[in-house]
Amino acid sequence: MAMLGGSKSAFGSGDEAEEIFLNLTPMIDILTCLLFFLLLSFGAVIIALVNASVPVISDGDPDPNFSQAKITMGLQVKDSGFLLTASHDKMPEEELAKMKRTFPKVKGAYDYKGLHEYLWGLKRRFPKSSSIIITPDRAIPYEVVIGAMDASRDQAGGTPRRPIRIPMFPEAVISTIVE
Repeated sequence: MAMLGGSKSAFGSGDEAEEIFLNLTPMIDILTCLLFFLLLSFGAVIIALVNASVPVISDGDPDPNFSQAKITMGLQVKDSGFLLTASHDKMPEEELAKMKRTFPKVKGAYDYKGLHEYLWGLKRRFPKSSSIIITPDRAIPYEVVIGAMDASRDQAGGTPRRPIRIPMFPEAVISTIVE
């Protein structure tokens, strides 16, 4: 049985289509805040570099002196002096341990000259090396960090009439200790 004039239902007439508008602004605000806090929490995750040496199959003769190796120096600036370490993916830990050196303060002052001379010897031994990671303690003054960078940057060379600067470890990276 058909009804004249359109069908009726409990919700109103079937001919009328009512549009519903949802206010999405509060939902977008919440999602924006959630996204912000998710990004913040992922930024707090600390990623550490672990030196894990893995054996590699090689066709060539190994270089026992690693003269072409590109080592990365690590310099910790502490209140008591400098602690210098070296890192390399393929070099044995025994070789790296031989390069570890401590430069205590001399008469209350940092030993920039000793640090410079030792780094110059390492640069002559590993000429392809160019990077150093400087990690100062929180209480270390800015001038001490700059002095360490200057001691590791270059070596005077050439002649008195034509002096030149020979780069040692010009790629200095300032890091921090995560507590």
